[in-house]
Amino acid sequence: MDSIYLDLILSGFTYVTLTYLTFQFMKSRKVNKNKDDDEGGIMDFTPPNIDLPPGVVWPDSPLIRKPKAEEVY
Repeated sequence: MDSIYLDLILSGFTYVTLTYLTFQFMKSRKVNKNKDDDEGGIMDFTPPNIDLPPGVVWPDSPLIRKPKAEEVY
């Protein structure tokens, strides 16, 4: 028997074994869809406050202009 046939047979056996094991592990990790832990569906998410370096602003933040020196009479 040529080595190419042996390689094909072993590769096919490995493929079938890995596919079988993958489906078995996926089946054992099913999530119970009847339980809800959403607490009424209200999402309480507050994004983190990221400290940016000086001179860097968020694209949607208002422009901050330095006040101009006023002449005093």
